Amino acid sequence: MKAFLPVLWSSASFFAQAVLARSGSRSPTEADLVGTWQLLSIEDTIAGEVRPAVGLGPHAAGVLMYQAEGYMCATLVDGHRPAWTDPAKPTDAEKIACFDTFIAYCGTYKVDCEKSVVYHYPTIAWSPAFVGTTQARPFRLEGDKLIITVSENLDYPGMERRVLTWKRARRITQSSPAFVHRSNAEK
Repeated sequence: MKAFLPVLWSSASFFAQAVLARSGSRSPTEADLVGTWQLLSIEDTIAGEVRPAVGLGPHAAGVLMYQAEGYMCATLVDGHRPAWTDPAKPTDAEKIACFDTFIAYCGTYKVDCEKSVVYHYPTIAWSPAFVGTTQARPFRLEGDKLIITVSENLDYPGMERRVLTWKRARRITQSSPAFVHRSNAEK
């Protein structure tokens, strides 16, 4: 019987590891986050109702980047905000509308793999109030998607939760539209 227990334990352990590997429920690592992510959607829950992101609307766009060296950058914007009447000289109202539909900050980050939380430490930001803060971002990974659910320190009155869904960005090649667009802008 004593010889049978180690074999049974070993078999159970192997089976548990196989199930976890297939289900994808292993703990995330910092390396899992490294790269560039493009925003797919943001949903806010306010007074029990799920709606498009406050200030960013149903067409929100964004990019989130994590570098292996420990730096990060996030930018979110209303993807349908109007162009300025005179691009060289926006009115005060146009500037305010632009500010109200834009979130951006960069700094460093740290991942708590056991809790599935990434902490952002902004060193520059669109809002001076954001600089020097700690932004906890509970997350989960589902294939090539990163889902961040924030339920603390939300600025909008009555907001209970904000869910941001990101998709891992593809690598840009010389033939991709993003590369061609950037190259044409440099000419």
